[in-house]
Amino acid sequence: MVFSEVSVSEILPVRQQVLRQGKPLEACMMESDELSTTQHFALKENQKVVAIATIMQQKNDLFSQEKQVRLRGMAVLPEYQKQQLGKKLLTQVENKFVKPHYDLMWFNAREKAVPFYRKLGFEIIGERFLIEGIGEHFVMYKSYE
Repeated sequence: MVFSEVSVSEILPVRQQVLRQGKPLEACMMESDELSTTQHFALKENQKVVAIATIMQQKNDLFSQEKQVRLRGMAVLPEYQKQQLGKKLLTQVENKFVKPHYDLMWFNAREKAVPFYRKLGFEIIGERFLIEGIGEHFVMYKSYE
């Protein structure tokens, strides 16, 4: 598996298949996908994108840290799940792009993904909430201070 920074167009098919099933490809774009402060990452096997993650500079008022980054669109193709690829991808993103530049990473985690993120040292803050059409979520974070 090869880790690399990629364009938004390279991650959209995985985002569609895993996170936005049944939606058209253009509906898988996020409002900040094309900002210069947004970065997209992938693990590739033989040039095929199999795992994705996006980070963007975005503050959350729940946290006091000035340098915050938000994780979004974390996904692994179904046939590649349960192979530690999500852990590998997120660890690379943290070590190479988050820790050197930010004090905190936060995100909205789907309820079923909470155990995965907890194993990687992320914590929940606040109560469960519903994102309409997607499901129950928790805000999770990790401080790098």
